[in-house]
Amino acid sequence: MKKLLYIGLGALMCMSFMSGCSNEKAANALKDAIYLEKPVIDKANEGQLVIIHGVAKLSKGAQDPDLNLRFDSPCVTREVQVLTAQKKTTTTTTTNSKTTDKNANQTTETKKTTTTEYVWKDNNTKTDRNPWKNETFYGEAKIGDFTITGSTLNSMFNNKRIDVTRDMANKSGLNFWKQGLSRAFLTNRRVVERFMQSGSELRAQNEGISRIAFNGKEKVARGEYTIAGIQQGDKLISNKDFRIQCYSGVLTKDQMIEKNK
Repeated sequence: MKKLLYIGLGALMCMSFMSGCSNEKAANALKDAIYLEKPVIDKANEGQLVIIHGVAKLSKGAQDPDLNLRFDSPCVTREVQVLTAQKKTTTTTTTNSKTTDKNANQTTETKKTTTTEYVWKDNNTKTDRNPWKNETFYGEAKIGDFTITGSTLNSMFNNKRIDVTRDMANKSGLNFWKQGLSRAFLTNRRVVERFMQSGSELRAQNEGISRIAFNGKEKVARGEYTIAGIQQGDKLISNKDFRIQCYSGVLTKDQMIEKNK
């Protein structure tokens, strides 16, 4: 299945930002930021821009509310594909030669043939027929006392494949289908296996089936990260003046400022 793109940033800034905040404005804001050597919450910093660093660890798994599934992963991408009819036109050209006593003639005949193929297509829109779409769900991770959530998590953890199980099918109310020796899927109705192996006319019997798989993240981040954001309770958030920033490695306050120049 086509993989949804994850944000892999290395030493680049996490792209979990809101629009409308220039680098110059962010650099100026960081000059007044409170740099914490240890990620410990101080209520006196509430509403202030703080900078923390450390290794993020899973604290609350992501949940797919549509399918009633919870995962041991900080963020999970649901990948949905629908078996869809697709017209394919093939053009063939035939050259015919005819020789008489006086000359040789050639004629060219072009013929177009339209056939129907059935292919798996990504589903990015919910419909009455297919109420599931490609979507990413977020849990929470902790750096010390601070909770990290949302798309910031994407860049901090290595990818891992999540295997679909029969237990997941039971919890979601969907069908379990393992396609040959490849990965397993959840499906919205039972797949007739012999139709999948046959020609288009029989394969059409499975048209409209949705198959669902999942990809997630490891439970512990790939290393230390430095994050700047507005302290709100135990979370770091963005506001109209500053968009949350996340960099790989342990950066000083001056290094954070320099990255925004």
